[in-house]
Amino acid sequence: MPPHTTQPPFAPGAQTQPAGQAEPAPPPGKTTRAMAERHEALFLALTALHKDVLALGSKRPGAPVPQGLRIAAEGLLSDCAPFARGKGERLPVAAEDMAGLAVQLGRALAQLETWESQRSYVDARYNCRMWRATSGQQPIMRLKPPLAALPKEHLYIADLREKLVRRIENKATADFERGFQAGRAARQGKPLAEIEEEFKETYPRLRLLY
Repeated sequence: MPPHTTQPPFAPGAQTQPAGQAEPAPPPGKTTRAMAERHEALFLALTALHKDVLALGSKRPGAPVPQGLRIAAEGLLSDCAPFARGKGERLPVAAEDMAGLAVQLGRALAQLETWESQRSYVDARYNCRMWRATSGQQPIMRLKPPLAALPKEHLYIADLREKLVRRIENKATADFERGFQAGRAARQGKPLAEIEEEFKETYPRLRLLY
């Protein structure tokens, strides 16, 4: 028996509204910015896992793959589907031994590299690889392009990071200098109360200890 309610099952006009349209597929030889960023994140994760599998399997290549590692591998291999697997192919199943999994991950990395090479080019002006993105120029970030090739938003973040690092280094140098001066004053025989007061001023976070 259907539940009694005074509210309509759908909002007014909901059934007549068109469904959201998916992002149009890019032309051959190009990619979207979202797909490029997804590819780079997947490439880094897959490379790290492949490196770990090689290290673990170097001594016992025939050892069975632990369950946690198998789940992680199958998750990443499934994420490779838009870049490597053809239509109608089944979801990948991780190999049962470490040597087989290493080969499987290496093959997936090769497929990612092929997909990348088909949608990127070498920019002679900046001497780095660029995505052929539908939104315009976009460097391949994992290959560490020069700053001149970065979009404006990346330049702003890089400049902000550099200023923050410089500020932290300057503060560390100043704290060291004040600590050195306090130590020298202590060796010269200043009264203990005066040294403690200077210490509190230099390190205000430690005032609660007194």
